[in-house]
Amino acid sequence: LGDTVRLQVLRDGTEMELDLPVGVLQPLVPTHFHNRPPPYLIVAGLVFTSLSVPYLHACDAWEDYVSPSISYFLGKMKEPLQRETDEVVILAQVLAHRENLGYDKLSDLHLDTLNGKQVLSLLHLQNLIDECEDTFLRFEFASPDNHMIVLERSISERVTREICEEHSIQKPHFLHTAKHGDANSATSRTSDGVTNGEDVLEAFGSIRVDASEK
Repeated sequence: LGDTVRLQVLRDGTEMELDLPVGVLQPLVPTHFHNRPPPYLIVAGLVFTSLSVPYLHACDAWEDYVSPSISYFLGKMKEPLQRETDEVVILAQVLAHRENLGYDKLSDLHLDTLNGKQVLSLLHLQNLIDECEDTFLRFEFASPDNHMIVLERSISERVTREICEEHSIQKPHFLHTAKHGDANSATSRTSDGVTNGEDVLEAFGSIRVDASEK
C-alpha cells in the first residue's frame, strides 16, 4: 500500500511516463464479518442480509449443482467494491404472515431497488424505508428471476413486530455500520435506540438465515 508503479503509455501519439498508485482490490462480497454476527434486517417478514462467503458456503455454492440464484451470487464475487459501504443485499427467506402470503416461498434473491431507488447496503435500505412516504413498499429484485414484492407501508411495522414476537426475535435488525475491513463497528437499532450484541446473536439464531435450514 502506498507504492507506485511507473508506466509508459502512448497518448495522442506521444509517449508519456506516469506514476500509478497501487493498492489492494477489495471484493464486493466479503469473506467474513470479523467475528461479528451476520447483519440482517426484517421488514414485514422479509429477512434481508448481506451476501457473504459464509452465506454461500451455507448454500453449498461450490457443489456440482447449484440453483440459478446461487450461480448468480457466485458471479457477484468477481465484482470489485466501488464504494466502501456497498453490499449485495439479498432476501434470505420470508417468515410467513397473513400479510405476506404468496411471498413466503421466495429466497436467495438480490434486492435491486426499493420504490425505484437502487439499494446500496442494508443500512441504506433501512434509511430508504424510514424516509419512504409512499403507500406501498415495492421491492424489485435483480436477475435471474426479476421478482417483485409489494407490501403496504402503513402496516409493515406492526407486521414486523408480530413476526418478531412469534419467532422470539428480540430485535428486527442488526446492521454493520462500519466500512469494509473495519471490525469495530456494528449496531442493533430499535425504536428505543437500544444496542445489545448478545440479544442480536440470539435473534439471528432464530431467524436461521442458512440455506440448509430452509
